[in-house]
Amino acid sequence: TTGSDPSLSPDSQDPCQDDAKDSESANVSDKEVGSNENDDQNLGAKRRGPRTTIKAKQLETLKAAFAATPKPTRHIREQLAQETGLNMRVIQ
Repeated sequence: TTGSDPSLSPDSQDPCQDDAKDSESANVSDKEVGSNENDDQNLGAKRRGPRTTIKAKQLETLKAAFAATPKPTRHIREQLAQETGLNMRVIQ
């Protein structure tokens, strides 16, 4: 009679327990992944510096220089940085 009663057979109880364990571990791993994504986004925001505002006069100087030479040499970029007061990285 124990083999015909599904509530007493060990096979029918084990899958239910395994399913519960699987769903719990899935929930934990989802939470861990979500927190890691947020950490990466926060670190990306921390690494960036402030935005550079380019004024009209600086923009005109840059447009003229890049119109003459679309790929200026380092020397030309250094001159542009001095003339405009912008950082070399901004010029680049």
